[in-house]
Amino acid sequence: MSTIQEVAKRAGVSAGTVSRYLNGHQLKAANQDRVEAAIRDLGYRSNYLARSLRSNRSMSIGLLINNMLNHFAVSVVAQVERQMELNDYNIILSGFREEQDIFVHKLANLIDRRVDGLILFEPIEDDRARKLIEQSGIPTLSISNPLPYACVDNMLASTRKSCRQVIRRMIDMGHTRIGIIAASQEEYVSRERLAGVLEAFDDAGLPRNKAVVRIGDYSRECGYRDMMHLLNEDHVDCVFALNYGRGQGAQQALSELGLRIGQDVSFACYDYLDTKTYFHPSITTVCPPSLEIGTKAAQEILSMIKEGRLGTGRTTYTDEDIAWLPSIIELNKE
Repeated sequence: MSTIQEVAKRAGVSAGTVSRYLNGHQLKAANQDRVEAAIRDLGYRSNYLARSLRSNRSMSIGLLINNMLNHFAVSVVAQVERQMELNDYNIILSGFREEQDIFVHKLANLIDRRVDGLILFEPIEDDRARKLIEQSGIPTLSISNPLPYACVDNMLASTRKSCRQVIRRMIDMGHTRIGIIAASQEEYVSRERLAGVLEAFDDAGLPRNKAVVRIGDYSRECGYRDMMHLLNEDHVDCVFALNYGRGQGAQQALSELGLRIGQDVSFACYDYLDTKTYFHPSITTVCPPSLEIGTKAAQEILSMIKEGRLGTGRTTYTDEDIAWLPSIIELNKE
């Protein structure tokens, strides 16, 4: 098995430089390229056990996620894993499927494994969890759902701001009565999205009841039914679907009725892709910033570990990507 000294000799750098690279430090570009090439050529594998004993670190991150079938969550996890790989860390992935006792149990398991940091995706607020994190002294970051704990930092998408901007756009185009297909208000993100919608009506001096809101579950089928109600019973011609599954069902309803998005009906929705590549005419979409959140979350937890810094209750936001595409019809304002 190759040694650090052999890698250093082949790369033309010192053993200390190789050691710094292996411990996640950024080198000068030329040196980093030579070290990486030498590692590949020699097939060098670092001794994780020895490194963890020297640094008192496990070189692992605990990642506890609510729903592993959620496309946004999976995209974030993939990006976190990529960043960890680049920094020679492993992730221990575990799920809890919205079950509170399982969440606390899995959190305790990760802490018992002596992970160096914790990333919690859509965690559940629970006093048992707070005590576990406080007592562990492990840097902890919450994504998508904020935890009101002094020992946890939070990273969120600016979802309220995005919804507010979309509705402002609709109102600016002359729409004053807008159908809203919203998800259950039990979850933080769903509440934030609807709050942004209603704030936009406040901004425009319009009564909130001009938002014709239909709330249901996250399924495509429920979105389909709600769109049919909005069109056939509420008689709206402008709709904003606030989550992906319900938005897909809404588009199915429009297709079956032979209504054209951007011509017969103004429409915007949440999606995971910039739809200008896939739909003609294009659809106004809001895309959660999965790559940005995953990258920043990984960088932040690694920074907390290296600096020995625990959570302080700080919250940071990343902007969602809004595709201002021509699916919102400008009405005659005369």
